[in-house]
Amino acid sequence: MAYQLQLLRNLIERHPERAGNLELHVRALEQSIEQLPLTCLSNVRAMFEAMQHSVHGVLQITYGDDDDFPKRTSLVIKALDLSLGDHPQKDKIEHHLKKLLGSINGAASSLAALSNIPNLRHGGALDWPTLERQHAYMLGGLCDALVSFLLDVAWSRPFEEVEAVSGPSYAQESEFNESLDSEYELVEIAGSNFEPSRILFTLDPTQYEAALTEWRLTNLADGEQEAAA
Repeated sequence: MAYQLQLLRNLIERHPERAGNLELHVRALEQSIEQLPLTCLSNVRAMFEAMQHSVHGVLQITYGDDDDFPKRTSLVIKALDLSLGDHPQKDKIEHHLKKLLGSINGAASSLAALSNIPNLRHGGALDWPTLERQHAYMLGGLCDALVSFLLDVAWSRPFEEVEAVSGPSYAQESEFNESLDSEYELVEIAGSNFEPSRILFTLDPTQYEAALTEWRLTNLADGEQEAAA
């Protein structure tokens, strides 16, 4: 039976509107584990980096230019809401849950360090040993558990909360949304249809805002030309 990243695949099924190209990353990692273990570390790091850049808008994280791979992971963990609603000791629970998640910081630091050792991700001589199947299984399981958890916590925030912290309000940009939806086709996933504008707003709020700004400037220029005529 082919190796599968079960937790990440389950996450895609539960959050199809936010998964984007996560399945491509999953398939690439699964294939590397089965067929090319020496490329596994590179795919695992790419998965973590994709997670970091996919949740920063939802979690209101601003990465600094000098923030390295472990630092970005640390910022993601600090921004997560792990409290248990109305539990009388929810702050204490969140504190200790985040202490448990400190191991993720250690894993990220080790991944970064391993990635820079020749022949584990790049470089090195042709006759040097490299990662083997058992290492790939371990790295794949680590990635499956940690990345799926971090994404799941971030994606469990309701759309309304995402809209409140991601710049423009989706509901207030109906004309722009309609222009996007008329330009691109609906995305069908497992029998459900999703508007292109909603997908862009949710998965890449930075690009959504950039496209919105360009659309506004274009409309403004067209309006000025009509007024001049």
